[in-house]
Amino acid sequence: GGFSFGTNDNNTAAATTPSFGFSSGGATSTTNINSNANLDAGPSSSSSPPPPSVRALAWDPTGTASLSLCPLPASSEIGRCGNKGEKNNANLDVFLSHDGTGCPTEETECLLRCLDAREEWIANAPRQRQQQSPRRGGPIAGVGVTKLSMDYRAAMCECLMRLQEKAQTNCVGNNNNGGSGGGDAVMKDDDEERNNNMELLSLTYAISHLAEIFLLPSLASAMDSGFHDQTFDASSSRLDGPAGSLTADTVRYLRLHHSAGSVLDSPEVVDMLESDQPEYYQFPPSSITGNSILAGPYDHPYWNLLLTLIVQGQLSDAWNLLSYHSACRHAEDEAGDGGELSPEGQGFAALRALLMSAPIPAGRGDAYCDDAGLDDYLEEESLEQVEDENDGEEKVYGEDPGDINQLWIDGVPPNSYLLWESLPRRADKLRTLRYRRDLRHCGGRIDDEGAELESYMVPEVYQPRVAMNAFRIWQETIRVTAFPSGGGRGVLSALFQRFPPLPQILSILLGTIPHSIVAGGNATSGGLTWSQVLLVELLYARPEMMPEDIATRARVAMSKGSGGGNRPFQEIILSIMNGGAGQVVETMFSLCGGSSGAALPATMTSLLCNLLVDAGCISAQKDVPASPPLNIQAELLVLAAESILSSFSVQEQSDVGVRTAIRLLLPNAPPKQVHRARSTADNAESNDMEDDIIYEPRIAAMIAEALSHRLPSTDAEARDLLELCEGMVRLGSLLIADACESLAFSRALHHNRSNSGNSNFTREVYWLLRGMEVQSCWLPEQRRRTLGFACRRRFDSLCEGSAKDLIAMLSVAAITNFSKTSEKEKHEKELSSALQAAEDILEGVLQDEAMVPVLKGHLEANLLQYTVDIALADAKGDTVRVAADIVHCLEERCLSEGDHGGVVSTLADPKLYPEFLCIAFALLVKEDSSQYGRPMEFASCAFTVHGIHILMARLTQVLSWEGILCSSPRPLGASPSNRPSLSKKEYFSAMRLAFSKGLMRAFVSHGPSTAVKKGIKKRDGEVSMDEELELLLSPCI
Repeated sequence: GGFSFGTNDNNTAAATTPSFGFSSGGATSTTNINSNANLDAGPSSSSSPPPPSVRALAWDPTGTASLSLCPLPASSEIGRCGNKGEKNNANLDVFLSHDGTGCPTEETECLLRCLDAREEWIANAPRQRQQQSPRRGGPIAGVGVTKLSMDYRAAMCECLMRLQEKAQTNCVGNNNNGGSGGGDAVMKDDDEERNNNMELLSLTYAISHLAEIFLLPSLASAMDSGFHDQTFDASSSRLDGPAGSLTADTVRYLRLHHSAGSVLDSPEVVDMLESDQPEYYQFPPSSITGNSILAGPYDHPYWNLLLTLIVQGQLSDAWNLLSYHSACRHAEDEAGDGGELSPEGQGFAALRALLMSAPIPAGRGDAYCDDAGLDDYLEEESLEQVEDENDGEEKVYGEDPGDINQLWIDGVPPNSYLLWESLPRRADKLRTLRYRRDLRHCGGRIDDEGAELESYMVPEVYQPRVAMNAFRIWQETIRVTAFPSGGGRGVLSALFQRFPPLPQILSILLGTIPHSIVAGGNATSGGLTWSQVLLVELLYARPEMMPEDIATRARVAMSKGSGGGNRPFQEIILSIMNGGAGQVVETMFSLCGGSSGAALPATMTSLLCNLLVDAGCISAQKDVPASPPLNIQAELLVLAAESILSSFSVQEQSDVGVRTAIRLLLPNAPPKQVHRARSTADNAESNDMEDDIIYEPRIAAMIAEALSHRLPSTDAEARDLLELCEGMVRLGSLLIADACESLAFSRALHHNRSNSGNSNFTREVYWLLRGMEVQSCWLPEQRRRTLGFACRRRFDSLCEGSAKDLIAMLSVAAITNFSKTSEKEKHEKELSSALQAAEDILEGVLQDEAMVPVLKGHLEANLLQYTVDIALADAKGDTVRVAADIVHCLEERCLSEGDHGGVVSTLADPKLYPEFLCIAFALLVKEDSSQYGRPMEFASCAFTVHGIHILMARLTQVLSWEGILCSSPRPLGASPSNRPSLSKKEYFSAMRLAFSKGLMRAFVSHGPSTAVKKGIKKRDGEVSMDEELELLLSPCI
């Protein structure tokens, strides 16, 4: 990765700032460390180059983005550091390779939830590709992209809610605890940072919602019904859809992201509604809700609140507000006493019918509407499951929801607002499921007529003419009831006379906004905002607006709306509404925190870019003049991974950061197979194609870097990381394979140093074999590296070293007569320890089913196995088995051509020949002593004639190396002092004599077998007696 660093020491030379592809400021911190090292002084000659300011630098293995720099000590400290027993403090500077800002728990859960949703979508992608529309012939994978976007939004929505709850809790706690001094400043900084994070996340949430509406395919594109007005095509733009197809989604967006939200539950509004005359209530001057949120063209906040609810289309809340009106409550009391409804009571009854049956897009804001465009998608499966598992014995709680299907206006069913949805019948089914659930909760009876699960009167897909028909009937009813033509008195005339603001507000239902409301009768309020003006047009004036005209009408509304607003952000909204997918990525990167170093905004920028690429809205490649094409998708993924790594490294959660970053990168790391023509001479006569694998090097390199910088703290973490990357390695990524091997190697070294210096050989071998498995089994056959690199070298050294220690112990035990019991016990203890270590290593190898076939011809592993067999057979007194294993270790054989180039070698290293010969010498001497005085015809020998031949050949080589043979020339440059001693000559002479006597007994006891007489080749490479004699009598090589 790229990083920049400097020095805080004014006495040292100025540090340079290397460039590694990009610049990223590094936060520094200073840590005191204990040092026992003997630090050397730098060069003192005046002609020498200036001494370096840093003695060593290395990545912190516990983190993934921390670079540790150990500076040279000052001249006054060098003398003190020379004492080995003294611990000295040194300053260690730690630099971050990237700007990480941390990641709160709520954002971490949101990030992981988004990655889980994407992995589930990728797992279901093959099945989705198989489910194709037979009529249009196109896949429905585009609908999966939209559903994935909804999963992302759901995760962000939950994260925002939890952050807001946390902020409110902290605010209440701070107010209760009080405090002063520096603590207040720290809390203020934390609150500002938290508010900035929430603002960035809210902006990300809004941009992703807007992009989902205007850029991603519609859910109706998966439907294949032929009776709707215009066919939805997944390959076409949402802006090409039928009239009114985006109205409901746009209304939801404006309500959710450009409105203050409902304030009916706020304590101040509750106090207003509980007063005797809410319509004349005034908030105190210190009230924030009344003087800011409920400000408007009217003097009383009650009417301003009603105006806001009507403008937003929250007609259910509007009627709830009107029901608290003093005149409405008085009329209700009169009707309850059995009296006739007064003119005011008739007017309120008419208002209820008009508001509660409004067929406006996106619903009236009641409990059964999908206000955020997510409830239907997220709750569909759970609602159906509850419906299927219902046994009628649920606990009774909650209020009676009443009859939501009560008909208020002829020709306008209460569920007519669902006609503006892309899938009306599905939406109506979910509305009914929620209603049936509430009926069960309150103990009500589910009526078959009033709560049918699926109504076939509702069309399956959006039909503009059906929706507009219900809407026109509703508006015509409003004209007749409230504003009759010819100057007649309508049902609402009594209310209009008593309450002048009411007719102005209700005229908005017909799509007209009075001039007093637009201009703003109050200097503080400033009139309606652009989003409210656009809402009125979409809800009441032109709900059948063409999708391509929404951006134009939004621009007009922005010119009419008051308050000015954030003009650059308004331009961004207009660009996205016009289908500008590139604007989404640019905004997410520049304004929504995609380049801030924060983990969640950077990740959401990358994920949203992937969605747009998968949906075909933008291209991943960007042409740069005089430069190779830039892969925007890969660049954003790398930046997001760097933000994740550094953010989690800051808060000491590098294990979570590495796993999360790898999960983010892996779906884009696989190589892509492209077909190209065969480059052969007869290509013109053949149409054969061959696959060529193309890799994305940036992604694979980033995964490898993250793995290489992480030192796993547990075996479970290392195993989990290997399992994550196994699929990519099997596809042929060499970079990731090397990183996985280094990961396994680090765990092997950990077990080598565990248990207070006593190695856990079984676990060490397990992880060494995992690294070897990555290179020799996981990679494709044409890319495999036999047994790997670092892990193989360590495994070879471990097996050979253990075998060498065990053979040395056995050799000492065979030729030494211990004079003291304590020395003998000490040697036996050391021998037992060496045998136990060798058995642990061998057990680790034999338990690994995946690597046992691969290690079948491995020299060091086989040497260890035969060495252990020699020790165990010697303990049992099985001299024949000991002799056979010694011969097997010393016998020359032609190794495999692929692994070793077909060379001739032995299992044992030549340095181990003397130890093996000493063991054989002791065995033959003991055997000769036990048979002293017996007739020769009854003589026996543990070694065969072939075995003695092998011993003689190895002895000849050892004597030649020792310079004992007269025919061997003295080694070049050797001095007379290096000549062998007399005792050594006598020892090897006795060894030769013992081998000769053993050969004599072998001739007697191992005559030609039946198999040899018949000309059948014996096992283990044994040959006939005549051939052995010919080899023994042949000249020495």
